[in-house]
Amino acid sequence: MANKWLKKSFVVGLAGLSLAACGSKSTDSTKGGSSESKKEFTLYSNKSEIQDALTAYAKEWGDKNGVTVNIKTCSGSCKIADQLKTEFTAGTAPDVFVIEGQAGYDLWKDNLQPLKGDWIDKTEFEFKQGNDVYGFPVAVEGYGLAYNKELLSKAGIDPASLTSFDAVQKAMDTLESKKDELGLSTVVATATKEGETWIMGIHDFAAYLSSGLPNGDRTITQQVIKGETDKARLSNYADWVELLFKHTEKKLLTVGTQEDMDSAFASGKAAFLHQGNWKDPNLKQLNAKFEMGFIPYQTLGKDKNADGLFIGAPSYYVVNKDTKALDSINKFFSDLVDTKEGQDYTVNKANMISAFSTSKEMPSAPLSKFLAEWVAAKKPVYSFDNPYFMPDNFLMGKLGPIFGQYAQGSIDKAKFQELITNQIKEVPSLLQK
Repeated sequence: MANKWLKKSFVVGLAGLSLAACGSKSTDSTKGGSSESKKEFTLYSNKSEIQDALTAYAKEWGDKNGVTVNIKTCSGSCKIADQLKTEFTAGTAPDVFVIEGQAGYDLWKDNLQPLKGDWIDKTEFEFKQGNDVYGFPVAVEGYGLAYNKELLSKAGIDPASLTSFDAVQKAMDTLESKKDELGLSTVVATATKEGETWIMGIHDFAAYLSSGLPNGDRTITQQVIKGETDKARLSNYADWVELLFKHTEKKLLTVGTQEDMDSAFASGKAAFLHQGNWKDPNLKQLNAKFEMGFIPYQTLGKDKNADGLFIGAPSYYVVNKDTKALDSINKFFSDLVDTKEGQDYTVNKANMISAFSTSKEMPSAPLSKFLAEWVAAKKPVYSFDNPYFMPDNFLMGKLGPIFGQYAQGSIDKAKFQELITNQIKEVPSLLQK
């Protein structure tokens, strides 16, 4: 899920396109800054893993449209926020650069301009502040509870039927009773040990913050920011955690790693995997060839069903308010969405999931394909980014260990809720630090 920074820096000069990568030092084959011509602009990316694909697409698009696109990418020890600060101070800021949600916007808001374009009506993942759109979603990623359809079918379970807490509970009980017959070592693969606290502390707790609410709804998030807890909602959420932990093999749950989880799922030893589509490469490497997909986390209790997956854009392209190339940038964005070449770049060349429901290209990797089809069908989506509003290290460092205590059996469900509530009370003071 995290950005995979390249371990080396390099500069490639191409006709009509310049590429600069920065490591601990910045190297630039262009003059940088806001372009002097409307037919030239600089885009600063934070995803070195798509560097080659973005370079090639920008060259092709630039040649076709008579625009020079200068691509700059952070790599190695380079931190894009630090590098951007240096360039803004020096007057060499790029025309387009990347932010990662609210924190990035708050840092650069005085340097940004609102965006317009037909592409805004083709996605629900744009970055907004009030009624204004500021961010073009680079791609989306997401998660639910991943399942092995083959194993579920052998147990007589249709994943499409797992739309309520009772249905999921019954399915997990059935799988538990057939573990030997199905060759399972665990029904669910999840983990809580130190170093893996993000799995439950960030991704699972996102359900408390977002499940059952419209995408972008901050109601529960704002409660937490005020130090308040919805007791009924937390009680229902605790029932979900109890269900997951009951059906996860104790050693895996308490001392296992995400690699152990991946291995169990890929080898058919686990029916469910508590991860997202970023695991596609790992599962491919582990030779997982079965059909898979996601079901929603059923955290809303027995009286209300969850029907959405957590899908969102982890990063956005934003535009420098001082750019002189806005028309070219707008066309670049529109063509990424509307043209065959733009869709092919996003999905097939950069191996990302398009944030736009109009995309005709679908990923081949199974979990990514499932999410892309979900987006294209405009099925319910829960906010991916509510955890980003929490204090630094609150979810992993404060809540994460509480999940670990519950998994170990050192606290019961009531104490779990009490400790979560107590930590939430500390949020206002943590945010002030």
